[in-house]
Amino acid sequence: MTTSARLRGVDTQPVVDTFDIAVVQTGSRTGAWQQNIDAVAAEVRTLAAAGSKLIVLPELFASGYDLDDLDSMAESVPGRTSIALGELAADTDTVLVTAIVFRDSAGVVFDSSLVVGPDGLLAVGHKRFLWDREKSVFTPGAESGLLVSTPFGTIGVVICYEAGFPETVRDLVQRGADVIAVPSAFGHVRLHVWKLLTRSRALENGVVVAAAGLTGQAGDGPRFAGHSVIVGPQGRTIVEMDEGVGSVSATVTRREMLDARDEVPYLKDLALLGGITETRTTENDHERNRDVRSAIS
Repeated sequence: MTTSARLRGVDTQPVVDTFDIAVVQTGSRTGAWQQNIDAVAAEVRTLAAAGSKLIVLPELFASGYDLDDLDSMAESVPGRTSIALGELAADTDTVLVTAIVFRDSAGVVFDSSLVVGPDGLLAVGHKRFLWDREKSVFTPGAESGLLVSTPFGTIGVVICYEAGFPETVRDLVQRGADVIAVPSAFGHVRLHVWKLLTRSRALENGVVVAAAGLTGQAGDGPRFAGHSVIVGPQGRTIVEMDEGVGSVSATVTRREMLDARDEVPYLKDLALLGGITETRTTENDHERNRDVRSAIS
């Protein structure tokens, strides 16, 4: 199988009936890689001992979120973070999801999702929709969202701001995602957006959303929202943190997911009618397109 196929989650795994999920919330400490890794490892080991299998970590937790110091933060895969998390996943029999500052062999720097499991690296993807200053320091990925099949369920990964794009999450779910993992460094000033979009993406797709964020403030940098959360497929919050560091966990069954999709059948009705419009081109369709363009110009 080609690398590109593997990274898009084409590999198949047995169907999982129960999803044991957790999110970890940390501060953003730059220049403290080992301290950051050790703190997360302690949380992961505690969660794993209690039965968690899919564990989402914040965006750039290992390096800290500092857009002015990317040269020292950027790493390859395999690299120190992917190796450390891979060893941790193997020791704890878990799948870990995060995002790192990734530099490819050509020197191009991305904000990249990283998924590791008990047998090592599972997938790497690159954030396409970049927030604010990220646009000036990162290169956008070729596609938004990453789908990867794991021993504990199929995961769709969107990084932080990307969770605000319903199209990306819907595509991942239609391709088989059981859980949407959202490693994040979400700004506190938009906490209301974070709470709305995590619940909305879950409800719209009858899927579990596990969103892990940074919290607090590092020096003069941005203040982060915290409030890491696991939302059930009905759009109801199962567990949510405040602005402290730590972790929370939840168990969701496939039966709950299927029941949610029956209760509010967005996916079934989309499939029944083949999309939001009939497949044809008419003068009215062109007029509709012009209306859309004027709305975004």
